[in-house]
Amino acid sequence: MAATAVRVFGRPITQGTRTQRAQAAKNYQNADGKLDQVLQASIHSQKAAVGGATAATVSTTFGRVYNATGDPVTYVTAYDWQGNVVGQYPVNIQNGQWAIFEHVGTRGTNRKGSVAAVVFNIQDCSDSMIAWNNPWKTSTSGNNTAYCEMNDSGYFDDPTVWDAILEKLMSSGTESQASMEGYATKVSIDAGGNTPSYSAIFYLDV
Repeated sequence: MAATAVRVFGRPITQGTRTQRAQAAKNYQNADGKLDQVLQASIHSQKAAVGGATAATVSTTFGRVYNATGDPVTYVTAYDWQGNVVGQYPVNIQNGQWAIFEHVGTRGTNRKGSVAAVVFNIQDCSDSMIAWNNPWKTSTSGNNTAYCEMNDSGYFDDPTVWDAILEKLMSSGTESQASMEGYATKVSIDAGGNTPSYSAIFYLDV
């Protein structure tokens, strides 16, 4: 699969206090049709992944991330248990913007799913880790899971933390929430299928 450019949607919301900016972003997630554009782009990618009416040949997670913190969020690091990102993750997401990415498993006789995590920093305050488990499936049964966690800046740079995170991801459901230092994160994933949509929202917890 060819690498695709990172796509970011929406005009940044920069006017007002941090709380006002965050509330405006949270309340107007589809301002100027930005969420509609995200969903259309995701649908187009999903159709390409499954080849129209045929079944998908590789697990592909279609991620969308929204920033309603009032300030920019920036990429910190990522971790792959299975599969890899197509292209790269968004480096900087302004308040009021959506960003999308694709993460794919591997083909072949030793086929693997799309199981990974990515970490973003919220205004030098805390790191938010979002993770998904999209194992390869031979049916549309639902065993996809989503998990998120927030911690001090730099916490997820430690390679020893990822085994415990994987255990939490595997035992999670299709939704997860976390909060820290006045900020919160919420993630969700479609329960079944090899080409699920995955959504993450960072927001000011007011």
